[in-house]
Amino acid sequence: MRKVALIAALGMVTALGVVAVAFAVSSVDSQGNSPQVAGVPLSDTTAVFPTNKQNETTIAVNPTNPSRLIAGSNDEQRQPPCGPGPVRGSLAAANDCSFFPDIGTSGVYTSSDGGTTWTNNGLLPGFSDTGGSLVSDGDPVIVYGPAPGLNGSFATARSTDSYANSTRAYYASLASYSGGVANGNQAPELLTVSTSADDGLTWSAPVVAVGGHGYKFNDKESLWADNNPASPYFGRVYLSWTQFRGSFQTGNAEPIRFTYSDDGGQTWSTERQLSAAHNNGAVGGRQGSEIATGPNGAVYVVWEDGDGAGAKLSAAVSTNGGATFARPVDVTRVVDLRDPVPGANFRDSSFPSIAVDQSTGTAYVAWADAAAGQGEIKLTTSASGGKTWSSPQVISKAADGYAFFQGLDVVSGRVDVAYQALKAVNPGTYGAGNATIDSYYVSSSDGFAASTRISSASSDPAVSAQNNLARQFWGDYSTLVSTSTRAWFIYTDSRNGVGCPAVDAYQHGLDGSGPATPKPAPGSSCPSQFGNTNAFVSIITP
Repeated sequence: MRKVALIAALGMVTALGVVAVAFAVSSVDSQGNSPQVAGVPLSDTTAVFPTNKQNETTIAVNPTNPSRLIAGSNDEQRQPPCGPGPVRGSLAAANDCSFFPDIGTSGVYTSSDGGTTWTNNGLLPGFSDTGGSLVSDGDPVIVYGPAPGLNGSFATARSTDSYANSTRAYYASLASYSGGVANGNQAPELLTVSTSADDGLTWSAPVVAVGGHGYKFNDKESLWADNNPASPYFGRVYLSWTQFRGSFQTGNAEPIRFTYSDDGGQTWSTERQLSAAHNNGAVGGRQGSEIATGPNGAVYVVWEDGDGAGAKLSAAVSTNGGATFARPVDVTRVVDLRDPVPGANFRDSSFPSIAVDQSTGTAYVAWADAAAGQGEIKLTTSASGGKTWSSPQVISKAADGYAFFQGLDVVSGRVDVAYQALKAVNPGTYGAGNATIDSYYVSSSDGFAASTRISSASSDPAVSAQNNLARQFWGDYSTLVSTSTRAWFIYTDSRNGVGCPAVDAYQHGLDGSGPATPKPAPGSSCPSQFGNTNAFVSIITP
């Protein structure tokens, strides 16, 4: 565990037109997936690529006991090392690092001391790894809500005590059929939801919330539980996602879809479509949906949307618990981040984050934007129930670097935002030693006047790699969650890894920025800690 701190300046006039007061921000960070392979104490230094790979991180805090947290990520701890080997077989190519059939990738980590230390609990149970008929495929989202009563409803809890039946954690994951099950339907992603009554130590069998029918690919789901006892829909759990469906008539259609559960995730409502579906050369698709609810039970779903003018953020709001939604409104125009970020070559996105203040009902949306030529984190607000939105405000700091992958939460008027940012020695190239990534925190406590570095060590993105080695890989998102006294930001981190010049050369050959080279075998061509990316958690004291 490591610690960093910053004291903000006095009397600074902020972009909000108010005078900031002095405030102190401190943070500590630690590895969430510890050890890297569950049950193998020395695996932080012995696991090799791709077994040592984690990304796309999520975190949730128990609303009744903030010492209890659950985190997760795309986790390859049970994937076999690049071939050949006892799992891939003696004939496997030495440069074959592909995902192995029927081995899941949805990791679970728990903390009982407020995030100071973490335990890697392995992969989410109930899937093929433990005899199930589905394979967990990552893209995880974890949230807490109230637990339903014995009859499966939340009525008793709502009418007596907000958490009369304790809490329930929910874990949404992509999933596919394991080998030999539903032959011909292995590829499309299903969406599953697992639940836990003991803060992530044990989990129910996964429930298929959204099925696939051979022509659908469900992706980038968002999960939310209404945890405000004043809401008429207290306890209702919401799920949104992008559904890819293709045909000769529609191209690769991409609508945002939505469903909800009133019985603690056991059954799910008929799906609704919140957006247009078309995606063609003139109009883009929709991705990166996020859900939040207000104190009156209003449901907000925000996503990135393509149209003939470029990209924008859109939002749809329901005032009846998701039964119906108003027509989507434009939140703001967006200039997508460069892909890749200059100085690296991992994929990125401008997907939004959303949070609603439970004391005022004000909604906040943050995203990464490149309108100024460099990645910036921007913020917009709505005090009108999502009908209108304020002019965007830049809240990240240019000195931090090219900002991306933000997390957002709000508690009692304090807005917390964290993000990662990259600095490059040479933005025109990439490879080991060319760039560093750090994590930063900003808050409305000082009008977003200053940022605090909350990662105690920098990461080199060239340590990371896709399983096919064609590009670096940092995932698609990070997550932040807050209470009145703390905030937790979880993110991809490669401080313990080492780059591989042979992989850099191979990637340069693929994109034409260097001569073509054969695909390397990481086991013999790279240092042992190549590819080592972890899920790190920074605990922030605003």
